Amino acid sequence: MKVAETESREHREIFQFSIFAENKVGCLNAILKRLQEKGIAILALTCVDQTDCAVLRIVPSYPEAAEEALKSAGMEFSKSPVLAVKLTQNCDLTKITQSLAQTEINIHYLYPFLCRPDCGSALVLSCDSPYLATSVLSGFGVQILSLDDIAR
Repeated sequence: MKVAETESREHREIFQFSIFAENKVGCLNAILKRLQEKGIAILALTCVDQTDCAVLRIVPSYPEAAEEALKSAGMEFSKSPVLAVKLTQNCDLTKITQSLAQTEINIHYLYPFLCRPDCGSALVLSCDSPYLATSVLSGFGVQILSLDDIAR
């Protein structure tokens, strides 16, 4: 049974998986292939090269299924909530950073989505207190996206 048939399309928050992988040829391909075989699309992706390993950060279309697939593969990972913010103008990035700085919410890192159904730009944002950040950003007119807004 495909993931799309088993998961409801109700409002869902966005989760990022930080996967700790060996820094060797083909490792990224093996991870992505395993997720693809389970019907899981990668909506956003970044990779940080460390000395002994690589940290692959992904936002999957189906977090529950991705967690199950990674566990069954014996992969070491962590799961955390992140924000997805829509960018409509160049000044949106400054609005995001300024509003969070004014309220003393630290941005840990950010990276772009690979693609979205409406072809618009969006960022994955990891920060202190994502729930408070959602409220702050919304108050400054920044559109926060849900998994339903970005998943296929």
